Amino acid sequence: MTLIICYYGANGAVIGGDRRQIFFRGNEEKREILEKKLYSGEIKSEEELYKIAEELGIKIIVEDNRKKVWKVNDKVVAGEVRSLGIDAKRRRVYATKKKCVIIDILNDTVIKEIFKEGFGLVVFGNKYLKEKVDEELKNKAKLFPMMNIKEIEKVISEFFEKYNWHPTLSKEYDILSVDKEEKNFNNIVKEDINKLFKYREELRQKLIDFGKVMNIVNKIVKNGEIGIVKDGKLHLYDDFIAVDSISPNPNKYKVIDIIGDIKDGDIIIIENGDMKIKNTNKRVHTNYIICYKF
Repeated sequence: MTLIICYYGANGAVIGGDRRQIFFRGNEEKREILEKKLYSGEIKSEEELYKIAEELGIKIIVEDNRKKVWKVNDKVVAGEVRSLGIDAKRRRVYATKKKCVIIDILNDTVIKEIFKEGFGLVVFGNKYLKEKVDEELKNKAKLFPMMNIKEIEKVISEFFEKYNWHPTLSKEYDILSVDKEEKNFNNIVKEDINKLFKYREELRQKLIDFGKVMNIVNKIVKNGEIGIVKDGKLHLYDDFIAVDSISPNPNKYKVIDIIGDIKDGDIIIIENGDMKIKNTNKRVHTNYIICYKF
């Protein structure tokens, strides 16, 4: 669902990318049929895409909010195509004046790097669009080294305008350029890749923390007998525990302070979320959250 076009040469570097993402939900075999029709150029419009998807029983979600190209600094531009599933597969291109590198990333590992120097073009896209753009760029690209950066931007923009009828492309796109050479190119690229890995690690931790929080939420006691008062404190039964917060790593307690008209020997229950003394309507309170043991 992507078109990225990147030029690098002695006059600088230019990169363009669309913003479309398409998500498919449904039978895997039917989904493969739809994707094959889409990427081969057989499907000619969004209306046709939705129609064929409905016929195949595939749910599709189209979004045009993902920027696929960016400036790393004022001397380096970059772009990325990705496939996210059980594994995260990414292909990135980084370019500066007279230099370019294409990097394949699997999850958190760089598995392939191709460095290029001089001048050239890199095109990422589905089979149909890539073939079309490659074919048309053959002759036009020969003139790029003699053009200024703004002229090259215009030529690359024309491809996004020309093929935005295709359902894998968004109407909006981004064009970025630099006209200086990054002498520290390799290190700058490495730093940007490391930012990705750091972001993925932070995201993983957030998901882990979210799972821990939801585990606590799901174990909060709504009803049942939870403990007995001894020496003015609530002693929880073996199946229960108290926490001081709903957070990834709360402190846990088996004996807690309790507020109310209590006496030793009182059995404490929870009814529909309210804490009470058993066989009475006397409510009691605590600053802790009672959960099933975890």
